[in-house]
Amino acid sequence: MSVPIIPVPAANAAILKEGKILLTRRSAAIREGGKWCLPGGHVELGEPWSLAMIREVSEETGLLVVKSCLLGVYSDPDLTVTPNPYYGEFHGQFVVATFLVTEFQGEVCPNHEVDAWGWFGLEDLPTPMLRSHPIRIQDALNFQGVPFVR
Repeated sequence: MSVPIIPVPAANAAILKEGKILLTRRSAAIREGGKWCLPGGHVELGEPWSLAMIREVSEETGLLVVKSCLLGVYSDPDLTVTPNPYYGEFHGQFVVATFLVTEFQGEVCPNHEVDAWGWFGLEDLPTPMLRSHPIRIQDALNFQGVPFVR
């Protein structure tokens, strides 16, 4: 019997500052620890994607989002289906709304889910990275103002 694939709504943020993007490294306390990624996470029941992104950014980085816009929605199964089943029961297919954050307040002060962070350009991205994030980072740094679906 094959393991089913279940959609998982999520939101993340491409936070820009001086031509660089904020990336966080996942701590060992969470799935795929040690990998770099954009701040973000699951959408809670009854929560809009935009508020999930603001909440996740606050939780993971301590920053307050002031201005953002939708960059795109990512759902390509080749990039968004988890390689390992959750609880041995299902694969999650993340359906992610990624927001471009152009204004924020505060200083980065990560929580227990993050063990490192930094500002990076396309030429100096850290590794290893969650496999679906390099395309989002590239899209954010080259955004032309029209949201899209990938």
